[in-house]
Amino acid sequence: MRIYLAECAVHAEVLAEGLVDSREWMPLSSVSMVDKKLLRILDQIAYRFTKLQDTMGEKVLPLILVLAQEPLPENVTFAEKLNRLERIGAIPSAEQWKSFRIVRNALAHDYPDDPELKSSAINRFIEGATHLSGLYRDVNEYITIHFPAVVGLE
Repeated sequence: MRIYLAECAVHAEVLAEGLVDSREWMPLSSVSMVDKKLLRILDQIAYRFTKLQDTMGEKVLPLILVLAQEPLPENVTFAEKLNRLERIGAIPSAEQWKSFRIVRNALAHDYPDDPELKSSAINRFIEGATHLSGLYRDVNEYITIHFPAVVGLE
């Protein structure tokens, strides 16, 4: 778990830096220009968002269930795992986690002929990245409180 938390910490830190750097442009409007500097920042945010979400979803969250001794059958869906994580208080909302996939997919689309849709998708993505960053902090706090030996506090 320590390795995955350390990986998440790097992604979360760089994600947070990108979010701070993006503030001067946000929120975008349909007449906003996405210059190369903003594009580089958005790329950084998108990459770190993806890496943080993947590491949390594939490694950290399933390990919490193991540590919490909340066994689930191997063939259980990720949605069922999220519901169990919400029930034990490891995440505030299973629905919030599911919304990250929607936000991530919306950003994957390019809207060259519709500046309103493009700016709206970017604004939703930045908001989602902010929420993912907060969720990482919540999950990290949950692990620290409930499994201090895992993070080296015991």
